[in-house]
Amino acid sequence: MTVLHAIEKARIAMHEITPAPIDCIKSCTRAANETWSATVEVVESPARMGDNDLLSAYEIVLDAQGELTEFQRVGRYHREAGAGI
Repeated sequence: MTVLHAIEKARIAMHEITPAPIDCIKSCTRAANETWSATVEVVESPARMGDNDLLSAYEIVLDAQGELTEFQRVGRYHREAGAGI
């Protein structure tokens, strides 16, 4: 599986985990055992005014076929504060 294919699979998996819109894929890397790890930011709550959305970062793991095997929320923060991960 290519990195672009893994990113697409990560997007699909996130839509199954949460209805929150994806803000970005921060990273996507392949491990030696052919699994993929991706960090995905979603907009938990859009700001009413300004650019201070409440974001959450999720770390997800896909197997070699692109199936979701693990996920964990690793951070929650306002956009202006930046990620702590």
